[in-house]
Amino acid sequence: MMVNAALRPLTVKAGALRRQGYVPAVLYGAHIASLHVSIQEKDLVNLFDHVTRSTPVEVRVDGKDTYHVFLKDIQVHPVTARFLHLDLYVADPDRPLEMHVPVRFLGTARGIRDGGILEAVHPYIPVQAMPAQMPARIEVDVSNLGVGDSILIKDLPWAEGVQPLPPPEDAVVAVVARRALEVEAPVAEEAEVAPVEGEEEKPTGGDKAGA
Repeated sequence: MMVNAALRPLTVKAGALRRQGYVPAVLYGAHIASLHVSIQEKDLVNLFDHVTRSTPVEVRVDGKDTYHVFLKDIQVHPVTARFLHLDLYVADPDRPLEMHVPVRFLGTARGIRDGGILEAVHPYIPVQAMPAQMPARIEVDVSNLGVGDSILIKDLPWAEGVQPLPPPEDAVVAVVARRALEVEAPVAEEAEVAPVEGEEEKPTGGDKAGA
C-alpha cells in the first residue's frame, strides 16, 4: 500500500490543516531525522480500509523520497472519529521487528452449532520478522473445530522468516463447552403446624343455685 504526503512547515497549525482536509503526521525512525508531513484525509480513510498496524506502508513525500513505515500511533477525535494525528515509524530494513499481528478467524466452527463457544485466546500474536516480511494479519480457519478442539501456535503455517514469540503449545483459538449455570431455587420445607389445643368451651348457661 502507498500513500502520498507533503512536507509541512511547523508554522502551519494542525487545526488549519484539518479544516483543509489534511491530517498532520510525523515520520520518525532510528536512522532518519523526524519529518513533519500532512496527508489527505480521504487517502487515509481508503488506506485504513486495507491495512493493519503490522502492514508495511509506503509513504511518498513530495513525490520524491519513499519511506517504508508502520502505523505506530493513531489519534482520532472521540466524537467524530476523524483522524487527528499519526505517528509513522520508519523501520530499519536490515533489522528485525517485533509486532503484534492481528488474527482473522475464518469460517464457522462446527462446535458452535453443537452449543460451544469460540474463544479467541490470541486475537493478536506477537511475532518477529524483517520489516518486508511482516505479515499484515494471520488467517486461521476454524471451520473444523468441534467442542473441546483448539488450534495451537505450532499448528499454523508460518511463512519463512516469521517467528512467533509465544510458546508453540499456546492455544490461538478454542471451542469450549457452554457451561450453563443451573441455579436451583431452594425448596422451602413446609413446617408441620401442630394444632393448637383450645380451652374447653364452658357452658354459658348453668343451673342457678336456688335460694
